[in-house]
Amino acid sequence: MANYRTSTVPPIALSLALGGGAARGTFHLGFIAALQENNVEIKAISGSSAGALIGGAIACGVSPKRLLEIFKSKEFKKVFKWNWFKKALFRIDTNTEILNEIFPFHDLNETNIPFYCCVLDIDSQENLYLKDGEAKVLIAASCGLLPIFEPIYYHDNIFADGGITDLVPITPLLDLGYPILSINLIPTKLSVKHTFLSLTKRIWQLLWSGNIQKTKENSTWYIAPDELSRISMFSFNDLDKAYNLGYTKGLEWYIQNNNYPLIPSALGDIKNL
Repeated sequence: MANYRTSTVPPIALSLALGGGAARGTFHLGFIAALQENNVEIKAISGSSAGALIGGAIACGVSPKRLLEIFKSKEFKKVFKWNWFKKALFRIDTNTEILNEIFPFHDLNETNIPFYCCVLDIDSQENLYLKDGEAKVLIAASCGLLPIFEPIYYHDNIFADGGITDLVPITPLLDLGYPILSINLIPTKLSVKHTFLSLTKRIWQLLWSGNIQKTKENSTWYIAPDELSRISMFSFNDLDKAYNLGYTKGLEWYIQNNNYPLIPSALGDIKNL
């Protein structure tokens, strides 16, 4: 694939805030693949739900293309177990072997890139942005969208999908001194269909939209393509489609922004925000 970097253009350094969106998460992979091919420096990642799953793996050094292969595999589908309506429809099996390839490090603080996993503490009703602890368990907790997935019990806490109340978690990135690129997989464009699933997604979208304003206001770049509304959130059939859309949007973003003026990160501040 084409590489648009030239030797006269300084590298872009940024933080990534990755939102949830279930199977649409492969959009993140395509976008990140475009960034990596053009030597964009990812200095930190924060993620909720699918954004935590992908952000955590990228922070560990797993490539976007390898992750796409894993998400399309039969082994990955075995991560999701039917739960017989015990607290949720499904549960996430954190002992599944394929998760060890997605998260090769045991603890979140071991990642190659600083990573923050956004979870919702059910008891305190607060979002937590965790940067240490058992990687597989905490990232699974961030994917625990009720009532589809059972929440995760971790020590004395009950954690669920951080995206319920912070869809694109920008908070832990605000003080790091890098421009922030935020990706929202759930654009405001709604389906015209009135099925059980589409109406459920519409209600979720109304809930999620209430916490996205902070992300929009504090992001240097905010990505939420309307084309994502045509890609299924709860099917494995569109994984390649979402990846390719993400790659295309990533290249478009890079071409438009590769002359973005940055003060060197050692100065600890950002120019022209």
